[in-house]
Amino acid sequence: MKALFKKTLMAGSVAALLSAPAFAQSADASKLDDIARQLQSLKEQNERLQAEVEYLKSNAKEERKQIASDEVVLTALNTTASVAANKYTWSGDFRYRHENMAPEENLTTRNRERIRVRFGVGGKVNDTVNFKLQLSTTNSGNDNYRSTNQTLGTEWDRKPVSFDQAYVDWKASDTANLVLGKMPIPWVTTVSYLFDKDLTPEGAALKYVRGPLFAGAYFGAINERDSGTNAMAAKDADLWATQVGFKKAVGKVTFTGAVGYFQLNGIRDRVISAAVPSSAPAGTSCSLDGAFGSGQGTGNNAFGNSTYVGAALDATGSSAVCTRLLNDYKLLEVLGQADFVAGKYPLSLFVDYMQNNGVVASQTNKQDTGYSAGVLFNKAAAAKTWELGYVYQKVEKDGVWTGFHDSDFGGGLTDTSGSVFKAAYVPATNWTLNATYFVDNRFIDKADSAATKNYNRLQLDLNYKF
Repeated sequence: MKALFKKTLMAGSVAALLSAPAFAQSADASKLDDIARQLQSLKEQNERLQAEVEYLKSNAKEERKQIASDEVVLTALNTTASVAANKYTWSGDFRYRHENMAPEENLTTRNRERIRVRFGVGGKVNDTVNFKLQLSTTNSGNDNYRSTNQTLGTEWDRKPVSFDQAYVDWKASDTANLVLGKMPIPWVTTVSYLFDKDLTPEGAALKYVRGPLFAGAYFGAINERDSGTNAMAAKDADLWATQVGFKKAVGKVTFTGAVGYFQLNGIRDRVISAAVPSSAPAGTSCSLDGAFGSGQGTGNNAFGNSTYVGAALDATGSSAVCTRLLNDYKLLEVLGQADFVAGKYPLSLFVDYMQNNGVVASQTNKQDTGYSAGVLFNKAAAAKTWELGYVYQKVEKDGVWTGFHDSDFGGGLTDTSGSVFKAAYVPATNWTLNATYFVDNRFIDKADSAATKNYNRLQLDLNYKF
């Protein structure tokens, strides 16, 4: 029995010893499988991470490309904007005006509110050519080229806007410029009221400046006509003008002097009233003539210039008995101005004289001269600055063509005289307050049957530049 137990124990021991490696091998295989699975999982995670890294790297590269592209575009835009900023110059202003007019012949005074808006752009075409385009409000009906005001209180209607200026300026040389189009007044003027400063002549102007000397020549159309049956009706109205002068500092005084000649053709004999005179034969018809029949200037109203009733004086003109302009206008102008400083204040003195050499020889009561003189004290320019001014002017009936004459002085009429008191103050940058008071007389010709009448006009302006 004992021997049998020993045999059995030894057999179990041997079996155990023999089975131990197999058990260990089984356990190791399980661990290896776990490790393999973990390694596979890590490998897959690594591959995913690697893919994400590649994706991020790719996106980062694309983003860098996009950023670089955006920077190129932004640089180009900045360059374009810089070029545009250097090429174009914008300008504009808005004026609100309260106006009171008191003609003696009227039973009541007139009060009205008016606005003027102008907006323009100037720029370079190339190194020698510049251009300017400017829009402005237009007088109601576009019937007054001496005004860009719009009267408020017309049933809240829309206010018309039109081209006020449109021209090119070619710098032909260091001393000469050629201007073509619709332009500001191309000749030198004073602050007188012989020329309305809202005029924008149309045509060509050649300007010359060399040192203190300046000169200019101008040609422009006033009324282009077309008629195949009447030589007079086909005759254009135009302006030929020239001016020579100087501007030179002598010590502390700057002197400006100029002589100008303005010849208007096709003005005399123009029909200026559609009303048929009582002396006209039955069946007579009077038609307003082009630009002179617009209701303003010399249209349907001579505004002070001499007229006659009858057939045209020119042999080729109409034989209809109508109201017509009597004279030609060949205007000689002499002006002078001195600018200096009195104490600490700028002071400007001017004189301006004009004579019409186009009055018909048969006119016994020639009313052919006009003159103006005045002073400006201080200068309203920077904020908190001010100025005062005074102008005296007298214009006989035909001393200037009424189409040139200022539309405010004497109500836009020649045959006027009087004083203008001016004041301005700048409360802040680009904002100016103006007050202008006209104390005038109208119908001053003593040989005329019309009695002299007072004409007072007050203008209060708020001006904003932008």
